[in-house]
Amino acid sequence: MTKPGHDEPYRERLRLRLIEAAQSVMITDGFSAVQARRIAGDGACSVGTLYNIFGDIDGLILAVNERTLDELGRSLEAATRTGAIDDLKTRLMALATAYLDFATAHPRRWRAVFEHRLPEGTPVPAFYVADRQRLLSLIEAQIAVAIPAPQKRSDAAHALFSAVHGIVMLSLDEKLGDFDPVQCQRQIRFIVENVARGLR
Repeated sequence: MTKPGHDEPYRERLRLRLIEAAQSVMITDGFSAVQARRIAGDGACSVGTLYNIFGDIDGLILAVNERTLDELGRSLEAATRTGAIDDLKTRLMALATAYLDFATAHPRRWRAVFEHRLPEGTPVPAFYVADRQRLLSLIEAQIAVAIPAPQKRSDAAHALFSAVHGIVMLSLDEKLGDFDPVQCQRQIRFIVENVARGLR
């Protein structure tokens, strides 16, 4: 199947097809199963073409993860709109619950965002940094009135995200016992309520 190199619409369609193929493999078998030969076969192209589009297999995984981060971001943004008129505790809990719900519904895609590592010395692309910052910015927006200093607000958002993420990760990994969504929510609520109380 030969297409002219300047056929950008074809290239974009192929790019999306390869991302879909990689995402499908990631969902069924995890991101470690996203291998160039397998994805190229599923996408009906050569391995060389895949590398030409994404640079390498890490570039393809980043493209899938970018899509995951975008979906996660939209889920969290919807949660902030839902709780717009409520108090800080309710707004933060809405964000945390939406995060737990997304991780539970898309566990392998969610894990890939945090488990994938670029080769040592390879810089993280600016677009990927921006996607991750978008999530933290949602937390910062909720606590901006309570913590007006930008650096302190950023530190607080990182700390709160890390606490909630750690609870979700340990729960889904069943490191401290069988996964119990009610117990997981209860643990998250403990963190959120105490943070909100401290910020009042």
